[in-house]
Amino acid sequence: MSAVLNFLPSSPSYRQSCGIIDDNPDEFWQPLLNFIQEKHGLAQGSWQRIHAGGNVLFALNDEFIVKVVPPNWVYQGQAEIDAAALLGQQLSIAIPRILASGTVNNWLYVVMTKLSGVSLADVWQELSQDDKLLLVQQLGQFIRELHRLALPADHKMKVNWEDYLEQLKENCVPRHQRKGVNADLVMQIEAYLAQQELTFDDGADIFIHMDLHPWNLMVEQKGGQYCLSGVLDFGDAIVGRSRLLELLTPMLFMCQGNEALVQTLLESYALLDVTDKEKLRQQLMAIALLRPACDFNFVLSQVPVSGERKNWQQISRQLFPL
Repeated sequence: MSAVLNFLPSSPSYRQSCGIIDDNPDEFWQPLLNFIQEKHGLAQGSWQRIHAGGNVLFALNDEFIVKVVPPNWVYQGQAEIDAAALLGQQLSIAIPRILASGTVNNWLYVVMTKLSGVSLADVWQELSQDDKLLLVQQLGQFIRELHRLALPADHKMKVNWEDYLEQLKENCVPRHQRKGVNADLVMQIEAYLAQQELTFDDGADIFIHMDLHPWNLMVEQKGGQYCLSGVLDFGDAIVGRSRLLELLTPMLFMCQGNEALVQTLLESYALLDVTDKEKLRQQLMAIALLRPACDFNFVLSQVPVSGERKNWQQISRQLFPL
């Protein structure tokens, strides 16, 4: 245990945590992995680093995953634990089961089952339109299932929705400035949001994963076609009140400006009124701007350019072809 205590600082700065995660070789983490393995009676075997996301991930024997989260954003690890407890085995698509968790010097670790299949991100670009339509349809059905779950009124993942929205609005412009979004577009954000009839409260609490994109989805081949087999990474999940906050991510990172994929997602979800398409488009654009931690330059890179992008109206028509 002493070796573990020596190499993980208990109160690292944000930059220090990023450096520890990004810059150290796999061997750096071995004392912590040995400690977890011994404490929780995990089988002996080989550890393999998974280079994905902003936390430390290791797989053991292709059977277990250990996620290590620094004190700076420990809420992400706690959200994994809370989401697994809340959702259990209620869903038709697998999610990781939490086997153990603990802290070392304020760093949270979570031991969970490894889901079968391959990352959708590894195969997405190679898929045909028909394959993508099938997967988008399955995801829309999964999101509908997720949003129909009965939730406890006082669950710890529930946010105060009014305060949460207000915080998103306060952080919006400064975040896009920090991320290097075109200055002319940033200057238009406040006026654009003020023009919209923002109705982001659907009136009932729903579970929002927040990050349903190819990097967090697992697929398996069945009968020569890929099918959704698992959903990962509940680190940004909340219980909130906006369906659009959930639908937005797959619409951007899977539909990628393809009208047929957008339509399939909305039809398979089937819990949204889409009669006023222009209003829906502007609502999606507004919440895309407000979404926490969004890197909009990366978002724009996911959707092919099909016209000018000098204002948010033009951009909305490319991102959300309804």
